[in-house]
Amino acid sequence: MKKILFAMNIAAALSMTSCTDYFLDLKPTDQQTEANFYKNAKEFEAAARSTYSFYAFKDVSATVNGTKHTRTFGELVDRNADLLTGNGSDCAMASGTKAAGTTDAYWSIGYARIRSCNEVLTKGEEYTGSEDITSSLAVAHFFRAYQYFELLKHFGGVPIVTQPLTSASEELYGTRNSRYEVAKLIFDDLDYAIKYLPNEKNYDGTVSKEGAQAFKSRVLLFEATWEKYVGTTTDGDGTKEGAGTAKPEGYPSVESMLTDAASLAYAVISSGKYELWNAKGTVFEKIAYNYLFNLENENSNPMGFKRNHNKEYILQVAYDHDNNKIGKNVTKVFGGDGNAASAVTIKMMNMFPCVDDGLPYLYSKDYNGYNKLTDLYENRDSRLTSCIKRPGDTYYFYGTNGADASIYAAANYVTTFDFPSTCPVYYPDLRNPGYTGFQNRKFCSEMLNYRDGDEGFNFPVLRLAELYLNYAEAKCELGNGTISDDDLNKSINVLHDRAGSAPISNASVAEANANYQKNTGKVGKMTILELIRNERAVELRNENQRPTDLLRWGVAEEVLNAPRSGMVLKNADGTDTEVVHATYESGGKTINIYNEAAAAYGLETLEDGSQALIINPKSDFNMSRKFYLYPIPQGQIQLNPALVQNPGY
Repeated sequence: MKKILFAMNIAAALSMTSCTDYFLDLKPTDQQTEANFYKNAKEFEAAARSTYSFYAFKDVSATVNGTKHTRTFGELVDRNADLLTGNGSDCAMASGTKAAGTTDAYWSIGYARIRSCNEVLTKGEEYTGSEDITSSLAVAHFFRAYQYFELLKHFGGVPIVTQPLTSASEELYGTRNSRYEVAKLIFDDLDYAIKYLPNEKNYDGTVSKEGAQAFKSRVLLFEATWEKYVGTTTDGDGTKEGAGTAKPEGYPSVESMLTDAASLAYAVISSGKYELWNAKGTVFEKIAYNYLFNLENENSNPMGFKRNHNKEYILQVAYDHDNNKIGKNVTKVFGGDGNAASAVTIKMMNMFPCVDDGLPYLYSKDYNGYNKLTDLYENRDSRLTSCIKRPGDTYYFYGTNGADASIYAAANYVTTFDFPSTCPVYYPDLRNPGYTGFQNRKFCSEMLNYRDGDEGFNFPVLRLAELYLNYAEAKCELGNGTISDDDLNKSINVLHDRAGSAPISNASVAEANANYQKNTGKVGKMTILELIRNERAVELRNENQRPTDLLRWGVAEEVLNAPRSGMVLKNADGTDTEVVHATYESGGKTINIYNEAAAAYGLETLEDGSQALIINPKSDFNMSRKFYLYPIPQGQIQLNPALVQNPGY
């Protein structure tokens, strides 16, 4: 593989990460420098810890050439997808407004973090001591793979940097490596990590062998399906545009990648190191799912579960209210206070499985239209009922209306309901444009007396549930759209069991299409692969997987160029639904749920003929194949004209 480096100011690169950044867990000393460091295994371990660079709730920044670049956690909220509302700069790719800027945070931060990894790996090559440092080098290999995967997802082929740069580097002005060369480097780095990382032991965010296996499963599935469905359409020729199509020696086939993705996923599933979060056998079984995503301690959930009850997170970033607060308005950004920016759409609501047959709403025998405020909530699995507020029910919300163990004892949502008088009953607010009427609870804290930024729950970089999904999808792709019922029982149906919905089988496809025709009057086109893809959307909602999934399946143009809509206002027969005229009492006043001002963009006709409130009209979106990749920063091209731009920019 050719050695190609990106062009940037070398002095800035060397100052990008200070000694305190490198040696996070050591006491700072004036004498501590790279020259006298890396002398033993303990020092390599400390340096390796400084390469940890997961993108999570806290902002991540790097200063390059005097410019500070920052990635914010707002980019983790399924932006540029179809299941939340949003347009404009928040969804520049889906809106078709993304243009090449002088700089790009993904690019600059990615290469800053890669340099940290390369420093450790280079020192490892120079190390002559007798102590074993392979596990530390494995950490650096892992995070170099992680950062290159981020670059691959955003830009396609990029320059490969495997050594720290110096001002004398001759390779500064080379061309881009192809996406296939980048993918091969990622695979190789992860193979090293899998070989030398220790097994999972602490469940505290430390990367493990199983974590590397799980992450490689994600990367393999991504690249295999990208090559199958997107192919070379975003590659360019590598001369006039793009990074080209060159494949390195030993590059795996699509079939091989899918096989390994399934195999690695099942190896971690079968390892016994992890288990799906649940409250099986207790009265809290139907509400527990939501509390996986805001777990801090026994005061953060009605079950009284402590943080160590979570064995589902395989890769995670750990936070703590006392020592490492998130420091961001996570609860509010994720929609906990009705925030329009993260509003759940009617499309998402329709995707959650129904209890009796495990099928999405419009494909289920449990379909009952949208006339009543609560019709959508009846007979649905717990990923909806525990994570989306139901009209007419009371909920805690962090702050003065929050809860702790003693308050949960009085009102635990299941068997006791003596809520504090200040806790409001939830009703949707459709009086102004921008609100769907579906309020999210996932990643929303209920902690008593918390203020904005006080949250201390962990961020799931990759959890066990995703591996069940990876296994099912890879097996179905290997079967050219078919999968055995046995494999469904090993994967999708494990998640259905946790969520309280019926298992699916191959027979479910015919049942789904028959139900769809009965419910909508139209011919159903459901397949088993589409059911598996539907399951990913449901299980991984708000975990920033949906935008990538739509791209790698090659369906983003079709899916994203559509309205984003909220609650249904008109039944299929043209009559008003309950929401249009519904009211509730608050503070001695009668409040209307809906006002015509909210319908500034009109109504979207759904498959069954019902009409839903449009939040973002179709005209807000102009997704095309061009926007499958980000543009290369123009400043980098000016520094190195050999870096040709991605197609279309």
